[in-house]
Amino acid sequence: MIRKVGIINYGAGNLMSISKAIDVLGYQPLIINSSPIKNCDVLILPGVGNFGSAMKMLNSTGLDEEIKKFFSLGKPILGICLGIQLVFNSSEEAKDVKGLSLVSGKVVKFSTRGLPVPHICWNIVRFKNKNTALLAGLRDEEYFYFVHSYYPLVSEKNIVFATTCYGVKFCSMIVKNNLVATQFHLEKSGDKGLKLLSNIMKYFELL
Repeated sequence: MIRKVGIINYGAGNLMSISKAIDVLGYQPLIINSSPIKNCDVLILPGVGNFGSAMKMLNSTGLDEEIKKFFSLGKPILGICLGIQLVFNSSEEAKDVKGLSLVSGKVVKFSTRGLPVPHICWNIVRFKNKNTALLAGLRDEEYFYFVHSYYPLVSEKNIVFATTCYGVKFCSMIVKNNLVATQFHLEKSGDKGLKLLSNIMKYFELL
């Protein structure tokens, strides 16, 4: 049973929004500032911010290895916005900094002609896997809120759960066993975001 949800603090902000959403769903949010990670049933990698700065903070506190261990033990991890980018191998935002490498792929910058970057708006998320408990109460296409300049290029195509178009079609959600991550902000996407967050937590309960 999931009770305590650890929210990793790597200086990317937005901790209070996701903490409030977790609290509304009936779980206990815990802000994690350093290792070791104790007594958490789920970890959340949240926030907006810089890939390099976030990884350097994780490395300096030992949380990078703690997160990898948590994942390797099959415990649930949710990445949101910057959080989805950190789980990949690398990012163009900080080419000399390694990511967590929980999944294979890299993060690249938008090169859209005529469209502003960062991508800041409500946009359509198209779910590829339609008959799943993760989408209970949701349609095949829903609007969610985005704030980002970079997006993931996923090597493992089978883990792509949803896509979005912004000059280019990009992966906006992945699901790989005990890892779920979204490029959009669940906690800033109103009722639909809260519903998907609730579904994800219920999915984690079944692991």
